[in-house]
Amino acid sequence: MRRLLILALILCARPGRASDVTVSEVRLLTPRQDGEARLSFVVQWENGWRNARNHDAVWIFAKASGAGDQQHVRFAPDGHRIAGNPPGAIEMSPDGVGLFVAPSRAHRGSVEWFVDLRLHPESVERLENGIDVFAIEMVFVPEGPFAVGDPDPKSAGFGALFQADGSGQHAGPFRVASEAAIEVGSDGLGYETAQYQGDGLGPIPEAFPKGTRAFYLMKYELTQGQYADFLNAIGSETTFDRTGFFGRGYYENRGSIRLEAGRFVAEHPARPMNFITWDDGLAWTDWAGLRPITELEFTKAARGPEPALAGGFPWGTADKTFLQRDVGLDGNLAGPSESGLTDETRTRFGASHYWVMDLAGSVWERVISVGSPYGRTFAGSHGDGNLSGGRADNPDWPLSWAGREGHGYRGGGFYDPGRPEHEFNPHSPIAYRPFGAWAGASPHRAYGYRAGRTALASQ
Repeated sequence: MRRLLILALILCARPGRASDVTVSEVRLLTPRQDGEARLSFVVQWENGWRNARNHDAVWIFAKASGAGDQQHVRFAPDGHRIAGNPPGAIEMSPDGVGLFVAPSRAHRGSVEWFVDLRLHPESVERLENGIDVFAIEMVFVPEGPFAVGDPDPKSAGFGALFQADGSGQHAGPFRVASEAAIEVGSDGLGYETAQYQGDGLGPIPEAFPKGTRAFYLMKYELTQGQYADFLNAIGSETTFDRTGFFGRGYYENRGSIRLEAGRFVAEHPARPMNFITWDDGLAWTDWAGLRPITELEFTKAARGPEPALAGGFPWGTADKTFLQRDVGLDGNLAGPSESGLTDETRTRFGASHYWVMDLAGSVWERVISVGSPYGRTFAGSHGDGNLSGGRADNPDWPLSWAGREGHGYRGGGFYDPGRPEHEFNPHSPIAYRPFGAWAGASPHRAYGYRAGRTALASQ
């Protein structure tokens, strides 16, 4: 490996953005005589937590500045340190693509840590122009069984999954107890096979992530600031394929990304990203070292182990009486300060059982469908941080560009101010999936995305 002449150098790095998380004081220590290189930084965010049920975390990954699509920085498997308040823990991904940092004991409030990481030797030679560190707020969803569907038989008309009674009729919610294959049909998992709800076939293979295994999910939907960071990091030619959302009416329909002096800038960086395609979302996911989630995992993150409630929303009730978080007239999500979020107040915040935000309302969530053969081949592989011609290339992902349409929509989305509310605008009950296997939609102001990652252990 070529040695760098300067042993310690502070390199320029742009702070990672995801809600209020920040990364600062980035330093790269170039190889010593033994070839070791280290990266250090300070990461902080507000309203973090660890309680008896679960915790939040930040997914951190790094890129070599100015290196185009093939620029991901890998970390060594060990030799890492974390210090600060509260006590923190590092969970390094087995592939070295990124890591989670999270409180290691009971906590509620602000989080600030100094993190010092050992880089994989193969990544060091790319870092001549600096390094960019990115951070994404995540929520840990613990292992365990849960129910999909809705106890009200009318939910089947909205595509809800159910336990079939032997003749294919609704017999209540379906319990997902393990990652074993799920039989689909008259005496297994059932749903009405209307145009956008799926083919009604199976089985759902064992490898398909079902939500009983622990995983992480983005606390918020992909934001316009995060997508602008992505565009600035990938190769210039690649951005032509990943910026199809620019067009007439974009800025009047909650879009805020602009190209200024050769860089993409989001005027409203915390605003949910809309107008992207499924392949745009998957490209960002691969680049970030994450993976798409399945519609079963969506339900687990929304409901947790709570009993299925007829017409129930992620915040645990079947009404919106106390909900205070929504899209405002200015196009931004607004609501009370999340410092007041508790299990008792989550009906105000629209927070799920695990405190994942905005799983109903805001923008529709794209998820991998159980109702498509291409969706059912998904085996939960993670992105490796590198794109192929500007595209995600995981062979088990239902990639639209490869003709594998296998995703659908859950959660509802906000369309226009003053538009009458109904089952799909802006909030959709957890179990409703009228578009659960619809992959043919064009980019839209009400369609968004979020990603996840399989956890190493129950924690």
